[in-house]
Formats: sequence, C-alpha cells, structure tokens
Amino acid sequence: MKVLLNNIEVTKETLLVNSGMNYGRFYNHYTEDYEIQLSTSEFIHLIESEYNNIRNEIKIDDQRHEDDSDFKSTNYCTLSELLVYKSEFEAIVKTYLDQILFDKLFSNSASNTFVINSTESVSVIENKVVISGKAYRLEPK
Repeated sequence: MKVLLNNIEVTKETLLVNSGMNYGRFYNHYTEDYEIQLSTSEFIHLIESEYNNIRNEIKIDDQRHEDDSDFKSTNYCTLSELLVYKSEFEAIVKTYLDQILFDKLFSNSASNTFVINSTESVSVIENKVVISGKAYRLEPK
C-alpha cells in the first residue's frame, strides 16, 4: 500500500478516518489531497468478504423491490470481476465499501495529523486500486 498526501508519500499513521455522520463535510477546514494505492490483490483480500455480504443483501433487496442497483448492472459479479466495471466499481466502493476499507487500513495513533473526510474518486490503474479524496489537518490539542 502507498499513501500520498499532496502527492508526497507519507506513512499510513499520518492519516485517520472520519467515520462520523459528517463525512464529506468540511466546516471551513482547509483541505489537502490524499491518495491511497493498493494492489488489486491486496484490495480484494481486504474487502472481499464484506463485498460478498453487501452484494448478497442488495441482490435480495433488488429482487424484493424490483430495484436496479449498481450490483444488478454487473449481474452481481465477484469483486475481482467488478474491477472492470469502471462506473459501477467507483459507485459501489464510494457507497458501501470505502469506510469499511479505511477502518481496516487506518487507526488512531499519536502520529495522526490528518483526517480523511471524503472519497472523491475510485479507479483501477495498472493493477492498482486508487482511491483519492480530501483530508484536513487535525487541530492541535
């Protein structure tokens, strides 16, 4: 895994994640750009079980309510198959998986200086899952 803050590589301990209801709201915080790069195999290993559970629940919901979801658009494919569906992959990660993944990758520590507070883009580039968004600096205690 590689973590970048304003295009400069940093340790993952630099970041923590806002897991609260105000994810995506910045309240006048100055923002910085972050990027996380994971190999596709690492991404799949970290999140496949949760993806399968969510996909199965959404499939039941789609059938029950005759809904059309991003999962249905991909025929409820496996996570590895989903990587080729550009828009559906991004939508599913941003809607269902980003917070789960971030909770596995980042933890609170004395080294945290920035808070991931949005997921702006999710893509697959050269066998890497690239997730980017905005973070803000933690205020000193």
